[in-house]
Amino acid sequence: MNEERQEVFALDIGTRTIVGLVMECQGKTYSILANKVIEHESRAMYDGRIHDVEAVSRSVNIVKSQLEKTLNRKLEKAAVAAAGRALYTVEAAAERKISPFIEITDRDIRSLETEALSKAIKLIGEKAGNLGSLDNCYCVGFSPIKWYLEDEPLDSLLGQKGKSMSVKIVATFLPRAVVESILTVLSKCKLGLESLTLEPIAAGDVVILPGMRKLNVALVDIGAGTSDIAISRDGSIFAYGMVPMAGDEITERICEEFLLSFEEGERVKRELSKHGKVKFQDILGSKKEIDCDKIIEAVRPTINEISSNIARKIFELNGRAPAAVLLVGGGSLMPGLCEAIAANLEIPKERVGIKGRESLTNISGGEDLTGPFSITPIGIAVNSIKGAHLASYKVYVDDQPVNILAQNNPTVLNALLYAGKSSAEIFGRPGMAKTFKLNGKLKIIKGKMAEPASVTINGKSVNLNEPVYDGAVINFMPAKDGISTNAKIREYISEEDKLRLKINGRDFTIDPIIKNGDTIMKPEDDIPDEASITVEKRKLILSDIFNLISFKPEGISGRLIIKINGIDAGFADPIQDQDEIEIYWEP
Repeated sequence: MNEERQEVFALDIGTRTIVGLVMECQGKTYSILANKVIEHESRAMYDGRIHDVEAVSRSVNIVKSQLEKTLNRKLEKAAVAAAGRALYTVEAAAERKISPFIEITDRDIRSLETEALSKAIKLIGEKAGNLGSLDNCYCVGFSPIKWYLEDEPLDSLLGQKGKSMSVKIVATFLPRAVVESILTVLSKCKLGLESLTLEPIAAGDVVILPGMRKLNVALVDIGAGTSDIAISRDGSIFAYGMVPMAGDEITERICEEFLLSFEEGERVKRELSKHGKVKFQDILGSKKEIDCDKIIEAVRPTINEISSNIARKIFELNGRAPAAVLLVGGGSLMPGLCEAIAANLEIPKERVGIKGRESLTNISGGEDLTGPFSITPIGIAVNSIKGAHLASYKVYVDDQPVNILAQNNPTVLNALLYAGKSSAEIFGRPGMAKTFKLNGKLKIIKGKMAEPASVTINGKSVNLNEPVYDGAVINFMPAKDGISTNAKIREYISEEDKLRLKINGRDFTIDPIIKNGDTIMKPEDDIPDEASITVEKRKLILSDIFNLISFKPEGISGRLIIKINGIDAGFADPIQDQDEIEIYWEP
């Protein structure tokens, strides 16, 4: 059986260089069909961020044109990655009081998640400055960390009962400006977005393979502007981080020490790992030849500072030193950096190593794309082919354009959240229930359920789980809150609680004694929440009936006759349910 072939154009837009490659996948084998590497014509990027869109666009166009010429076909979409410094993670929690006698449904859980995500969106402003709303950032996903029922942790809330439920989630965000600058560059180069991932995720996909993820390993991608970190443990890559220092700091130190232009300093830095001496010309025109060891010694304080910051971030993310550290990216080739990182982490220097293209056994082609700096672009391509990326969708909610970045197919619910709709608008608030005790037995009066939001896509009614597609037009009518419950005590008085009598041929029904604690209640009173109501059938004697009937003995003579069920009775005789009573004067 022929295995399906997949192909992707991957772009690694780095601070110093742009790497483009076209990769083909068949089964588990990846082949690089063409690749091109160029340096920016100027310092158009700093610390992994695009500062000069036009300059970066020109460079990307050169890479694209060269690859199209090599392949003899047009490239229409590109897979890209954002630097790790652009990622923000926020933990948030939501709690809700619930009836302890009603099972928690999937809808309850989704509503609670939505509430927690709304709080995360508010919290992002505190963590990331002006990222105060979805207008300023993209939420690229969230996942529950833990569920709680009455503050006790559980693996799932579905079907559970309790007085309260809560959830803690971790949500991840990318600044809108970062994403939009990448999209603008692609647009200027007439390229669509194939996929978007993060650079440390891309590198981790090809370096920290699933079989390695039980080990506590730190991957550090040292580029020109940033050092991106990913850490594995217990079977997964669980943490990402970034240090805003990398190869450019070393270049700048060389330039300061030896009076070099940035371009000349960059060339000198690259020569340090290849030769014993290096020749250069300073800005005054003097030509010199210096031992590489002398230059390395001059930049050692900077190397130590970078490695110290990397070690500090690893400790912060991991809580301890990892078992090993793997370095990728062009900056990892700086002599002495591996040893400095090992020393700062207090692990053997043999536990810190550089990973290059030669370690990727399932990648063929593109033999000139080598070294540790090739890992991230290859990872971007592999990540896109595997589908472990973020895709871009543009939909319209009530005529307002909404951009969605999501892994897998986003749903109507995702689109509404990106449009800023709250949990209450989407799901509505259920009417409050009441609980009370009736003669010691617990009773629940359910509130009316909310009417969920009404949603259509292109005029067709859909539910919240319906997948959306690029260009979908969504119309939204907010949910209607449920009505809180209310009930009269009379609704809970049974016929057995009442006393029925027939007096002189007329039927009488006598309500029981009703109390809430020590307070006497009437049948028409509303039932208070958490009341403890007792209903007691009345115990009457015959004289009590004179409170029910009009009886005027004045002016009447003769003997008073009182009978219960045809038998003569006295005022103190007890009265039972269904008794027939006669009272009259006999002359």
